[in-house]
Amino acid sequence: MTSETTGIELRGGLVWDGRDSAATEGGVVTSGGTIAGSAAIGATVLDVSGCTVMPGLIEAHTHLCFNAGPDWREVYDADTPSSMLLRMAGAARRMVEAGITTVRDLGAPTELAVELREAIRSGLVTGPDLLVAGAPITPTGGHCWFMGGEADGIDGVKVAVRERKKAGADWIKVMASGGNMTPGTNPFAAQFSVEELRAIVGEAHRLNMQVAAHAHGVEGIKAAVAAPVDMIEHCSFQTDEGSVKDDAVILDIARQGIGVSPTITSRFSDVFRGEPRWAMRAELTKALIAAGCSVLMSTDSGIPNAPHDELAQALGVVQELTDLSPVETMKLATSTSAKHLGLTDRGTIAEGQRADLMVVEGDPTADLAALRRVRAVVSGGELVYQAP
Repeated sequence: MTSETTGIELRGGLVWDGRDSAATEGGVVTSGGTIAGSAAIGATVLDVSGCTVMPGLIEAHTHLCFNAGPDWREVYDADTPSSMLLRMAGAARRMVEAGITTVRDLGAPTELAVELREAIRSGLVTGPDLLVAGAPITPTGGHCWFMGGEADGIDGVKVAVRERKKAGADWIKVMASGGNMTPGTNPFAAQFSVEELRAIVGEAHRLNMQVAAHAHGVEGIKAAVAAPVDMIEHCSFQTDEGSVKDDAVILDIARQGIGVSPTITSRFSDVFRGEPRWAMRAELTKALIAAGCSVLMSTDSGIPNAPHDELAQALGVVQELTDLSPVETMKLATSTSAKHLGLTDRGTIAEGQRADLMVVEGDPTADLAALRRVRAVVSGGELVYQAP
């Protein structure tokens, strides 16, 4: 580890600042946990020749409490709180070593999520800076009920919001539709009425919190838009006959400034390329971006076949789906993501910004494959990973 008080100087390579420009020759220095204008005396010098320094990646939707395997539920149910917290800490460390320096966890037992966030911020364990929602608000027997977030009726959901605020959560997560990972729920149907969702949003905003709504089905998406929530997770427009793009709803999402977190995994390309589902996902993602929706990068990592540390691979899938340039794609997980999450202190390389940096071999502004070749990671001014 490198003490953040002495600082780090990265020199000899290229720098991509998280904006629209290409990478250029230069260096980056840090001091006291932020990016500085000049190197401090005694700073640790890293030669990054042949590499590019860029902002650390931001993962907007993960589940640290899941193991990303087909046996996720068996493992989850067998966990003690201690074993689950250890598993979450291990996943968090793998993420930061892959260059993911900020993570929004949108579903885990509330106490464990908050405890891990504080352990990372205090330096007790190594991991990305966490934003946590704790247990998602869901009706009795609803999607992910087993995390402990069941609440019913207008008064019940208001209490649920207050409980999460009291516990120290950063975001409110609500299950606006059923989900594929909870038997007995209906992904195509809304789980809460518009009035209940409005009660959640109103109470959260009163407490200066934002609301992210899980919504796969069209009816759940429509209810979330009517509320309106601050961000829609998945937004896959599912019906019992497959995904059906609704241009009117998409335009309403854009008009109201609701963020969209599409959760595109690294394995989507391998499994669905060439199938109708691939074509529909591409059409949906392009339509959301073309309509001016506030789209940011997310993967739903932790669910089966979505490893926590494969955000870089998932960005390659997004580029395939959308035909965006490498720079436009990377912005979805850096400056654009930071903007939509309200994180004004990160996502770009500029003096005074939080010193969240990754060093990759090659130039990712020309080829996103470079994102998979991580050589060093700085998180909050600390050198948390350096390749052998």
